[in-house]
Amino acid sequence: MCLVLMTGCQRATVIPVSPSFASPAASATSVPERPDDTQTSSPTYQAATSTPTVVAILKDEPIALIGRLIDGTGAEPLEDGVIIIQAGTITAVGTRQEVAIPTNANILELTGATILPGFINAHVHSTYQADYLEMWAQAGVTTVRDLGAKFPFYRWYLRDQYNLDATLATLISAGPLITVPGGYPQVGSNFPSLLITNPDQARRAIAELISDGADVIKIVVDSGDGLPTLSLEEATAIVETAHQYGVPVAAHIGSLSNLRLVVNAGVDDFSHIVPEPIPEDVLAQIITNDIYWVPTLETAGGYDAGNLRTFVAAGGHVALGNDSGLLEGMEMGMPLREILMMQAAGMTPMEIIVAATKNAAHVCNRDDTLGTLEVGKTADILVVNGDPLENLQVLKDVLMVIHQGVIIRDATQK
Repeated sequence: MCLVLMTGCQRATVIPVSPSFASPAASATSVPERPDDTQTSSPTYQAATSTPTVVAILKDEPIALIGRLIDGTGAEPLEDGVIIIQAGTITAVGTRQEVAIPTNANILELTGATILPGFINAHVHSTYQADYLEMWAQAGVTTVRDLGAKFPFYRWYLRDQYNLDATLATLISAGPLITVPGGYPQVGSNFPSLLITNPDQARRAIAELISDGADVIKIVVDSGDGLPTLSLEEATAIVETAHQYGVPVAAHIGSLSNLRLVVNAGVDDFSHIVPEPIPEDVLAQIITNDIYWVPTLETAGGYDAGNLRTFVAAGGHVALGNDSGLLEGMEMGMPLREILMMQAAGMTPMEIIVAATKNAAHVCNRDDTLGTLEVGKTADILVVNGDPLENLQVLKDVLMVIHQGVIIRDATQK
């Protein structure tokens, strides 16, 4: 396989694809080997299951992509859009008439394709394996948010090393799940979790977890089968402490009463569906407080009692996530089943794209660098063959993936 680049208006030398090319984003620092998913104090290493394609482009050489462009903000697509990338960053976005393409740019004309921000899966688990992160990246899911691993948790070093490798999806990590003694999933799923016993201990535990490296805090508030769960006072102490450090709090909920509790505690987003209709007062509080919803419809077979349609119609913000990596049968790579379930629940293709890009970046606390194709943001880009606004299935027909400014997948020269 090879990539034919255009420099200015002249055809440049064909650059052969080779896995040995170093990531331009890494500059002079070599990309580390890939450690495996262990909980030892010192990592061991393993090779990925396959070697992804990395196209060599000199760090100082700009790349210009030209084609239909959907920027992730919800704006109408640009049918003759141009995006310029240099040194891993987006430096210009607009129409062909608006953007001055550098004379030394490597120009990629993408006729019939759509240029999108890299997708983000905001609810996954079991991500501390290079092959999983590679699978997501190759599918165009360039960032994933891991919302809970087993306690005790020692794998911050894995996240940090993986995030230096442009061929792997960027990993946002919550570390361990947080619940109470005898609560879910410590009981029910036999999933070792960080246990909270009172508000003061909660504050200390959360401060320590953030000091260790947590990007986000994940609490579990699920009173199913009569199990104990976090009190409002404990949940509020967790949220207040996390917010003092600028760290968001995501919540697992299992019922309407659980939803009320986490909303009153001030969480930033919640996951899973509510089987009962959400009352107007709760819905209004969610909207007013700008709390995002990651519905994970795939975990419930698409059933959501009409709440998602009502939530979106009321102006609520939805982020994409399908709970993959832990539950058996959840789709890895591009979560198309989840996407199609969101469409069946009444979301438009553009609303779904925004949920998978801009909104998902927000719940990852990365909306300053990811989620939209805007100047100054990291060049995480997905190019698909066709128009996803006409047919969301084309999200599986990946032509190119750029992560951290590096072309990690190219199917344009078959």
